[in-house]
Amino acid sequence: MNSNIIILTCLVLPTAALSAAEAPLPVRPLSTDRPDQTESAHTVPKGWFQIESNLISFTRTRQAGERSDETSFCDFIFKYGITHNTDLQIGWAPRVLHRSEDAESVLIGENSGSGDLYLRMKTNLIGNDDGPYALALLPWTKAPTASEGLGNQRWEYGLTINQEVDIGGGWEMGSSIFLSIAVTDHQTRYFEPAFTIAIGRDLTEKLGIYVETYQGYLTDEGRYWQSSLDGGFTYLVTPNLKFDVGVNWYYNAQEAINPFVGVSFRF
Repeated sequence: MNSNIIILTCLVLPTAALSAAEAPLPVRPLSTDRPDQTESAHTVPKGWFQIESNLISFTRTRQAGERSDETSFCDFIFKYGITHNTDLQIGWAPRVLHRSEDAESVLIGENSGSGDLYLRMKTNLIGNDDGPYALALLPWTKAPTASEGLGNQRWEYGLTINQEVDIGGGWEMGSSIFLSIAVTDHQTRYFEPAFTIAIGRDLTEKLGIYVETYQGYLTDEGRYWQSSLDGGFTYLVTPNLKFDVGVNWYYNAQEAINPFVGVSFRF
């Protein structure tokens, strides 16, 4: 069943993207929550659909002498603009592969299946259509639908506060504040704050670049700061179709590297 889902998803995505390239241009430029970890402060126009997907994402994590690899195929966020300033979103990973090894490269565990389901709603409060500043709120809930071994089997929820500022010279700065109620491996709920700051600009009419930092106050055996440095490129094929490539490098606690390739489109 999972194999059929991933094949169908990966076939539908490029076909829908090509169709989106021919769609008319709405009043608002294409704005996406990917590829950086910073969420956009803009919403999908009313009556429009938008899909943002990792075509493939690979993460290698090292901690306490162990190594784990996780590969996700065609995970996506599906959005629909219900009003001029609000959209509804569903996020899901149809196919995830996870493998863990110890310091001697001996296999510890191997799992595959689908990921958790994320339900989100974004509302822009300021600057959705124009102006140098934009602000949006994004409450979300995670439903524990992941296959065994790929999730914590618990509901989680939170609120993300997203801002974007035109800082001049063709540069824009975005930031997100994440206020989450998460669950540890020992099934204990805790407050998990985090924030990001991203800076980017268009190098040409189609090619863009960004750099970003992430800082999160997480918990495992104890509380700790997790940091990352991220960067990548975007390429706007048409006003409704954009590809991206990037990498997130986590340090300061868990060491991880996460390269990815993705696509975003609307119709």
